[in-house]
Amino acid sequence: MIAKPTNRVVGNVKTIKAKQTNAERSLARRGEFTILWVIVAVVSIALALILIFYVFHGAMPSLGASNTLTVSAEEMGGVLVMNVKAMGVSAITVEAINLVPSGSSASSCTAYLNGNSYSGITSLPASGLSITLNPGDTLSITCSSLSGSPTQVEVVTTSGAYTAPIS
Repeated sequence: MIAKPTNRVVGNVKTIKAKQTNAERSLARRGEFTILWVIVAVVSIALALILIFYVFHGAMPSLGASNTLTVSAEEMGGVLVMNVKAMGVSAITVEAINLVPSGSSASSCTAYLNGNSYSGITSLPASGLSITLNPGDTLSITCSSLSGSPTQVEVVTTSGAYTAPIS
């Protein structure tokens, strides 16, 4: 005997829907990725602004403080030779050059600023100077006549005093 086809469903038939979980995950990932980049961009801009503020406002006073002088002095056969070299990032102004102890003096001095003759110093101690030294500049002074047995040289600038023993 031949069975007739039936229109009834035999057994459990499950309805299959397209999986949306993958689509939801990818959308979530895209959204999270965009939010991450927004956070990174905002933090980067904030750090850049802080850095710019620090460099152009907060760092300028400390950059001025980082300027310094290297002072060396030597006496050979009654001739005093001293060198003052500026280091740092901006100019420094020499206001006076003294010999220690205070009763000491030197005359017949010749001064050179970066190898060029400088006529502003003819004897030591010298005060009322306004010699601007840029980074890398060297002021050399040679004095042939010493009195009072100086032991140190003191260079007074707008930012403080620098001393060096006379060797």
